[in-house]
Amino acid sequence: MSDTKAETAYKSLSSILTNTPPSSQNPASSLLYDPEISSQVSALLRHPNSGAGDDNLCRWLYDTFQSSDPQLQLVVVRFLPIIAGVYLSRVTLRKPLAGFEAVLLALYSHETTSRKGQSLTVNVPDLSHPSIYHESKAPSKNNATDLNLAVISPSLEPHGTVRSTRRARIVGVALELYYSKIPQMPVGSKIEFCEFCQAWAGQDGDMRKDGNG
Repeated sequence: MSDTKAETAYKSLSSILTNTPPSSQNPASSLLYDPEISSQVSALLRHPNSGAGDDNLCRWLYDTFQSSDPQLQLVVVRFLPIIAGVYLSRVTLRKPLAGFEAVLLALYSHETTSRKGQSLTVNVPDLSHPSIYHESKAPSKNNATDLNLAVISPSLEPHGTVRSTRRARIVGVALELYYSKIPQMPVGSKIEFCEFCQAWAGQDGDMRKDGNG
């Protein structure tokens, strides 16, 4: 990892936040795990006017992810639950959300490139045949270990803007990236993700109505 990139990102964020702890020997780790930094970033992302095209924090998140530094990219992914949650709660309010959309598109583009546009698939056993651990009364004509190919995420197409017909796909792919990084996410990020899942499931109607995330 480039220490210079991490130090630059840390200093840049310091100019946005009210109070940033002194930089440590591992600024990328501080950006990802420091609770004071996380709390301030989360509060700014939840602000009623956050997510616009001139939002300095969104610009920082976008530039940090585009640094192509894996550790710094994790920092951006760490805040995805809040970005996606607040964004989805406000899209019907017709507020300017170009800042949020730029970050989401950066993550979507990253996944499109990583997957080379291909779908994600998994092989699952054919349940119409007896398993290798059970006896069958009648001989099977086919191999009991035959596998079926299941698509868990369809192929991806490059998108330069977030349209209403693409919104769910773009946010969904970004969340797929988040899920793939779950083991590296701080506990606080996972809790935030669970909170927004509850809201998306309709368990917090007030939050969905006021659009304040």
